[in-house]
Amino acid sequence: MEDAAPLDLVGVDAEAEKAYRHLLACGGGTVDDVMAALGVPYQEGLALLERLHRFGLVTRRTSGEFLTVDPRHALRALVESRERQLASVRDAAGSLGAIFDTAKRARNGGHGTLVISGPEAVGDRYYRLKQAARAEICSLDRPPFLLAPNAPLDEAVVGRGVRVRAVYAASSFVADGGWPELGSLVSRGEEARITPTLPIKLSMADRSAAMVSLSLAAGNTECLYTEAPPLLEALAELFERYWAVASPLARDHGPDAQVPPPAGLPEEDRKPTDEERNLLALFAAGVKDEAIARQFGISSRTLRRRIQDLYAELGTTSRFGAGVAAARRDWV
Repeated sequence: MEDAAPLDLVGVDAEAEKAYRHLLACGGGTVDDVMAALGVPYQEGLALLERLHRFGLVTRRTSGEFLTVDPRHALRALVESRERQLASVRDAAGSLGAIFDTAKRARNGGHGTLVISGPEAVGDRYYRLKQAARAEICSLDRPPFLLAPNAPLDEAVVGRGVRVRAVYAASSFVADGGWPELGSLVSRGEEARITPTLPIKLSMADRSAAMVSLSLAAGNTECLYTEAPPLLEALAELFERYWAVASPLARDHGPDAQVPPPAGLPEEDRKPTDEERNLLALFAAGVKDEAIARQFGISSRTLRRRIQDLYAELGTTSRFGAGVAAARRDWV
């Protein structure tokens, strides 16, 4: 029937629901009534009524008549009972997960470290690593990019309060399509910085699990997955060293995100615009003008004009001088 309620979700099977609907329409009934309405033998009709009685959907009189209970109350009680059952299953996940982890560590020599290869296996482990994060994800990233960006997942991670920090090698911004992908991640809340080069690719969740590239050759997906505390401590220290010296990227960037500097402020008080901050970060990482123009989505001529404007603002004529002046103003 089209308007049938999904009572099977609370344990009421289709035949019992038919009997229940018949009783609701009649205000109650006996085994004989159910037999006649559903065309079932006596024992089956009695079994249906007894199931409804156990569910609390009907009451039973000594005369053998079954009366229906207001479904607004009876079904709510059934739903609440099922919710308690599901909650107990959810609570069991922790202890069951501990058994899973113990077995996994035993299979991997007891230290929770293994080598993974193949795009599917690496992608699955990477997805689960991000899903498991509760406080922070730290990444060192550079080409070759082996996995397609997972925008919904990244957005969900940031949305549930996980801090996402990433350091990118300058080559990330030279690769075709690099800036749109990375810019999209930054716009969703990722804290991103750029450095001239990186020796490895790393993704670490809550400093309790990490994936590290074992090869930087194009097409090679082999990586190390580890939960070993000494390795995690070393990887966390490596990440923090690169994070400390890398240049930060502003949240918004590109030609549509330009915010002109406030007029009338003394030179030492003016803060850099997002575009100025990103230009300085890309300069520091050694990204070439042609690549910067491509990432900003502007022509080389327009970029040169904006660079000259930045040089004039900082009183210099070179990238090096811009970096020194920007540091003096506390822009980087």
